[in-house]
Amino acid sequence: MVEEPLKKKELVQLPIFPLPASFLFPGIYVPLHIFEDRYKGMIKKVLEMDGDLAISYAPEIQPGKVIPHMICGAGPVRTLRQAEAGGSDILVFGTHRVKFHRYIQEIPYFIGEGEILTLDRDMPSKTEEDLVAQIRDMMVSWVFVNYADSARPLQFFKNITDLEVLSNFVAYYFVTDLEKKQKLLEENNLEIKAQAVWQILKVLEDSGDKGPAGELLLFPGSKNDGPLN
Repeated sequence: MVEEPLKKKELVQLPIFPLPASFLFPGIYVPLHIFEDRYKGMIKKVLEMDGDLAISYAPEIQPGKVIPHMICGAGPVRTLRQAEAGGSDILVFGTHRVKFHRYIQEIPYFIGEGEILTLDRDMPSKTEEDLVAQIRDMMVSWVFVNYADSARPLQFFKNITDLEVLSNFVAYYFVTDLEKKQKLLEENNLEIKAQAVWQILKVLEDSGDKGPAGELLLFPGSKNDGPLN
């Protein structure tokens, strides 16, 4: 029997926005203020080409020196407000994860070449349904306690059936340890990620911790409709 040759993974090239405490998870919106000239040019080019932007967690290893993580989120950009000085407020919607193999440019901004990562969703359907229900119920309880106007967040949590988006929402907003957040972003097995997220919420629930109370939360709508907040 002749074995079929392995298919080469299609490579993508994307500009990378390295940030010391920001992440982009699939299904999550991230608002950013752009003010540096090099990043103004980067965003202008992304918008002109109707392309995607990667946002990478990049802790500062020494003053002025950062190294972006090679696994990060990416997605399309929308301009919310254009400032007179050329800066802008933008909204980036995570649609996929990327694993970069190398940088093809570092100045004036990073451009990486890599592959789009796929998520292993293989698990019994009953397990997935139970995880969705348990995480969703804990989030609904959290909304009731922490939101005076809870109609729109409850609309999101009561209707959501996508375990990946639900898990990513918790990972983005409820995990404060940046290295742990990066590890959840890199996790390729959805069941393992969801179990970790459930445990995080359980610890918060048992400790009485309010989580990200007072922070502006953007509840995913659709890529075209924008977020609910």
